[in-house]
Amino acid sequence: MSVAGFISATIDIGDVEKGLDATERRARTLGPAFRELKKPMRLDQREHGKQQRGPFGTWARRAQSTLASYRARKKRVPRPLGRLLGAIAYQSNAYSVTAESRVKWSDVHMTGGTVGHGARLKARPFLWISRKLLETAEDVFTRVLLTAWGR
Repeated sequence: MSVAGFISATIDIGDVEKGLDATERRARTLGPAFRELKKPMRLDQREHGKQQRGPFGTWARRAQSTLASYRARKKRVPRPLGRLLGAIAYQSNAYSVTAESRVKWSDVHMTGGTVGHGARLKARPFLWISRKLLETAEDVFTRVLLTAWGR
């Protein structure tokens, strides 16, 4: 003679499915989250300019000949990249938030290269996303999606 035990259960996952559906709908409409990230992105880029740092370290120093030229003309040495740091357009839509330089020739400052009459510019990457901004974005998306799940 054998004895067998059997347990049966029915689990209603309707609320879980509703939460997943709400989260999926919200994930397709993240415009408000991207709009919220514009200000932290702007602050992040300003901080790069203040620290004069790129993603791989501090910006290259000016050439001695450049510094000597300013001294010879008795002019104050401007900050690297000057007003280029303020010429950034920030936009957001339902799919992204972007920061883009309005200046056509800004790419040569990002990557380095030869300009004008043979002047060589060292790379000074000024548009990049820091780990702090990525963490902020993660927090914003987590909050937005968890709010959708909770409804």
